[in-house]
Amino acid sequence: MLVLGIDTSCDDTSVAIYDSQRHELLSEKISSDVELHSKFGGVVPEIAARQHLEIIIPMLELAFDEAGIAPDPETINLIAATRGPGLIGGLLVGLGCAKALSLGWNVPFVGVNHLEGHLASAALTHPEIPYPHIALVVSGGHSEIYKANSVTDYVLLGETRDDAAGELLDKVGRLLDVPFPAGPTIDKWTLDHVKDELPVKFPRPLLNKKDTVEFSYSGLKTACLYFLRSEKSKNISREIIGAEVFRAVVDCLLGKAFLACENENLETLIISGGVAASEYLRREAEDRSMSLGINVMFPDPKHCTDNAAMIALAGLRRFENKGPDEFDLDCDSSIAVGE
Repeated sequence: MLVLGIDTSCDDTSVAIYDSQRHELLSEKISSDVELHSKFGGVVPEIAARQHLEIIIPMLELAFDEAGIAPDPETINLIAATRGPGLIGGLLVGLGCAKALSLGWNVPFVGVNHLEGHLASAALTHPEIPYPHIALVVSGGHSEIYKANSVTDYVLLGETRDDAAGELLDKVGRLLDVPFPAGPTIDKWTLDHVKDELPVKFPRPLLNKKDTVEFSYSGLKTACLYFLRSEKSKNISREIIGAEVFRAVVDCLLGKAFLACENENLETLIISGGVAASEYLRREAEDRSMSLGINVMFPDPKHCTDNAAMIALAGLRRFENKGPDEFDLDCDSSIAVGE
């Protein structure tokens, strides 16, 4: 079965064609609009939606050209598009495009939960995923821990009470005058000081509370803000401050993820989402997992950020489990996993 995947949930426009029989991506195209949004310090929903509308058709054409197949119902068997969560304007473009192609080609379509795409993304790199396992999804909008019982059965164990990890990094990036998105820059700073004893220490909210696997990052942002206003910060570089913030973020992420593994008596942890592309996070996860006897798995870095390949795979799983969706299916910017 050939699955056409479309993702327009945020600022990137992505199209992919996935061959389920060979477990192979025939094509994958992503258009990043980060330069359009960087001068605003974050994604502007209206600009993102207009850009999706302008380039979705050219992106489809590029994907079919790369796959070497014709864009018609003789080749594509299923169309999958993100229906939420995400920015509603962009979601409308992608889902509307999927419905139009479905209607014109008489090919079934499914609306995909974007988080279920992230939960499926590791399988693009590791075909044999053990179930059940613990799944940590960490991105600009989400920091959540799930127990994955199967490819379609996920139980939410804990989530952030306020800011998501990626959101926190972008807010701290603005405080430190780091261009959007701040994550890659702060990740590099942290790697540069990975063995150093830093002259500043920020809190690790909820880390020592063993009765919860939730996160809280707003207090960490506030601690950074107050430190930057203090006299102590004048002799400490922004690189050091950013590195300590990210250390705190990763300590909380991994502390709670490994606690979930212990609580559920599971030996596999899968980490996905945009922040999972961080080299520092990957190193720390692998180092800590060895002493705990936990098998940690990540998607390929290119499939950590938003992409249509994971939407195609998650859409295939949904179709096999629940069948096609109807044309009255609507976007939902706050849909929960499993809905």
